[in-house]
Amino acid sequence: MKSGFVVLAGRSNVGKSTLLNALVGTKVAIVTPKPQTTRRPVRGVLHDKRGQIVFVDTPGIFLGKKDVLSQKLNALVREQLEGIDLVVYVMDPTREPGEEEEDLRRLLRKLPVPIIAVINKSDLRDEEKPALEEMRAADVGQRLTLELSALKRRDLNRLTDAMFTLLPEGDRYYPEQQLTDLSHRDWLAEVIREKCFLRLEKELPYSVMVEITDVEAENGKRRIEAVIWTTDDRYKKMIIGMKGAMIRQIGMDARKEIEAATGDKVYLDLEVKTDPKWPQRFSAL
Repeated sequence: MKSGFVVLAGRSNVGKSTLLNALVGTKVAIVTPKPQTTRRPVRGVLHDKRGQIVFVDTPGIFLGKKDVLSQKLNALVREQLEGIDLVVYVMDPTREPGEEEEDLRRLLRKLPVPIIAVINKSDLRDEEKPALEEMRAADVGQRLTLELSALKRRDLNRLTDAMFTLLPEGDRYYPEQQLTDLSHRDWLAEVIREKCFLRLEKELPYSVMVEITDVEAENGKRRIEAVIWTTDDRYKKMIIGMKGAMIRQIGMDARKEIEAATGDKVYLDLEVKTDPKWPQRFSAL
């Protein structure tokens, strides 16, 4: 039996979370078009007759960013690259490689573990992928390079086969029913944060965090209370919206997903608060 920890590494918005969800077969990581969506290492578990793969989805690299949140996320990437068995380096051929890509590649070349390079978004036409040839030429000492589509779940079996070939022999880390190590409260918070990003799109700054303050479940009903934290009153007004329209929509979106996942009737109570220092508290949340 094969088993091991596999880190998904890459720039922000290359499709790491989409790939994680596709490989595990269910949604364990939130997905939005915004950078810095992934804030914490999210583990997803792939169960197979050949063994078990534990994936770790990491934040993207943000070179030159001085804010506290970006610095914490960059440190988190480097921390997660320690003590793992394999790296899947995910690249996006729709964007030219820049300094952030080169910084990550220098980091990967120093690692003593096997690397598989993945060029995502193979479902797009070649004219939509101006950096495709540059990505094909990328060299981080990888054992092989694969082209696939995480969104369309195309050629994922080739990646899975390659990972099991390179992973060491070992026992399972998680029981077969477990697909993620996110606690229920953490998952609820991530679902709500995703809906904030999707509804507010470019208007919403990165400075949003969700804290679940209470969960009560009984007889097929689930009551959830949560606080959406942001850093400034003007952002609070955006999240609440005119006459509360935006916060109601965010709540409806989150409630529908939670109900679909749990099968329970959900009552969701959302409150928006400001705290200019919440990014400093990020690592403890």
